[in-house]
Amino acid sequence: MMWDVERALKINANAYHVYIACMLARQMETGVLSLDVLREAMEHTGRCIAEYVSAHGLSFESAEEALQFLNDLMSFTDELVVEQRGGSVEVRLDRESCRICPRDTGGLKSPLSACPLIGFFKGYLEGLGLLKLKEKYDMEEGEMPAKHEDDQCIFAYPVAEKKAEIKKRQESRPQAK
Repeated sequence: MMWDVERALKINANAYHVYIACMLARQMETGVLSLDVLREAMEHTGRCIAEYVSAHGLSFESAEEALQFLNDLMSFTDELVVEQRGGSVEVRLDRESCRICPRDTGGLKSPLSACPLIGFFKGYLEGLGLLKLKEKYDMEEGEMPAKHEDDQCIFAYPVAEKKAEIKKRQESRPQAK
């Protein structure tokens, strides 16, 4: 698949969405970016957004409320559903309207799931202190954090702890004297 401006227009992607999707697609295609680096970078970015949202005085009672707010703020997709299923949090996204998908929007030619939202949502929820989620997936053993079903991308996050410890980034903040 190649970059398709008509698809981007059809799903109402803005310039930031196109930037993210195309940049990630190209970095994956050229080998500059690996799945492990993408996951780590996006988890970090999710934690930063959580800190930013919290600094504005916002807090959330549930993963569903927090992720719905994030999707409303950033317009990743037209439909996002979050459900607690046993010991996991399941997030379902409408694949057809996802505006930052490196494959469907950015034109990435890869069978791998290079979705930035997998790590981003994990870092965001943990950064808010709502949940501590499973650290890593063993992709070599076939354990994938995402699957596709009925035009949806589904992320299943096993919950390690109900409330996560929030790691403050004191080293990056100026100290009061």
